[in-house]
Amino acid sequence: MAIVLGLLLVIGGCMSRQQVVYQEMAAPKSEIAPRTIAILPFRDQTATPGLDRLVRERLYGHLSPRHFRDVELSIVDQALTGAHDSPFDRLTPENLRDLGNRLGCDAIVAGRITEFERLFMGIYSQLSVGADIVIYATHDGRAIWSDNYVARLHDGSVPLTPLGIPLSGARTGWNLRDSQIIRAVDDLTRTLAGRIPAPDAPEALASTYQYELQVGAYLDHQLALDQRHVLKSMGYPATVRTELHQKSIWHRVMVGPYGDENRALQVRQKLEGLLDTRPFLRRRQ
Repeated sequence: MAIVLGLLLVIGGCMSRQQVVYQEMAAPKSEIAPRTIAILPFRDQTATPGLDRLVRERLYGHLSPRHFRDVELSIVDQALTGAHDSPFDRLTPENLRDLGNRLGCDAIVAGRITEFERLFMGIYSQLSVGADIVIYATHDGRAIWSDNYVARLHDGSVPLTPLGIPLSGARTGWNLRDSQIIRAVDDLTRTLAGRIPAPDAPEALASTYQYELQVGAYLDHQLALDQRHVLKSMGYPATVRTELHQKSIWHRVMVGPYGDENRALQVRQKLEGLLDTRPFLRRRQ
């Protein structure tokens, strides 16, 4: 009798909630807003096949429209595969700096799937997916942002007639289908992405151009790092940006950015004399 009463209380509390998504999250912590982000493969504590890949891809998709410069997931994976001497499963400051140099990013997102549960009680069902993320600055390995979130989908109602019992059970069972898992993951990742601090002054970034100088492009990552070191020793703001182009990974040595085109052209003229080559001027927002 106690079990039946408890079940009725649960069902009664859910009568007005059909396909409702709500969230549970902790207060996030942040120090600075990153600009260029790379997302590592998620760790799945629930051991649900394919869930780690789905959450990672959806998070990447929700970050893309914002004011970040994101590194393509395929480039991140190839950089991790090529890191023979760097165990990136241990996020030490040294490993984070190395990965930041490989990918040309100032922040790394490390995520963990903490919850995946499907509960079916005949006329009531619940689906929950939860994850937490930590963002690390690559220049010193500090954690600059953390957040967690649980998305839950509920379905259930008390049938008014005996005929409604199998229909109600069929509907609540539908709540546990793969399409609903995708819906819950989408809510999970959209919320996590939306809470990450955007870069400073996004309006200014969207309305003004910045100019960079591409000094070199190499298939050999070490050659790009060597040229970046030489340029930085001469006082130029040089970085290495890794990009996938025509199925090859290119490591581009960039100088800048500069907010004024004339300033960028002046720097290019100086570099022409120093390097005996003509850097390529690139404009970006």
